[in-house]
Amino acid sequence: MRTAVATPSAMSSPTDLASELAKLLKGEIDFRDFPWLSPQERRTLGRIGMAMLDSGKPKGAQAAFGVLIDLEPEQPAHYLMYAHSASLAEDLPEAFDYFGKSIEIALRVQDFHDVAAEAFLGRGELLLRIGRTVEARADLADAATRLKDDARKKSIEAYLAS
Repeated sequence: MRTAVATPSAMSSPTDLASELAKLLKGEIDFRDFPWLSPQERRTLGRIGMAMLDSGKPKGAQAAFGVLIDLEPEQPAHYLMYAHSASLAEDLPEAFDYFGKSIEIALRVQDFHDVAAEAFLGRGELLLRIGRTVEARADLADAATRLKDDARKKSIEAYLAS
C-alpha cells in the first residue's frame, strides 16, 4: 500500500521535502505524487539534489532530478544533472541517454547554450571513460565552441590539439 503524500500546505521546509524524497527512493510514493510542488519547493528540490551529489549520494540526486524532469520536462538543466548523477552512480547507459536529452532540449532553445555546453562536456568525458575517443573529441569540440569560460575553453582546445 502506498503512503499518502503531504499536501502543498503541509510541505514547508527542505526537511519535509527531503522526507518525501526518501519515500520516493524507498518506493513508497511515485514521481506523480509531486505535482503540487511550488516553484520555490522545486528550487529547494534542486538544491537537495545538488547536495546529494556533493555528498556522494547519486541515487538520491537521480530521484530528485527525476521528479524535476517529470514536473518540468522542457528544462534541460534537470536532464543534465540527472545525467551527472547517473554517471556518478556508474549507470553509464542512462547517463549517456540523459546527456543526449539535455543536449537535444538545450539546442532547441537559444537561452540554454550554457547547458548545452555542459552537456556536451559531460557526455564527452563519459565517452572518454568508455574509450569512444573519436565521438568524445567531437563532443568536447562542440562544448568548446559554446563555453564562455576562456580558461575551460583553452583547456579543452589544448586537449583536442594533442
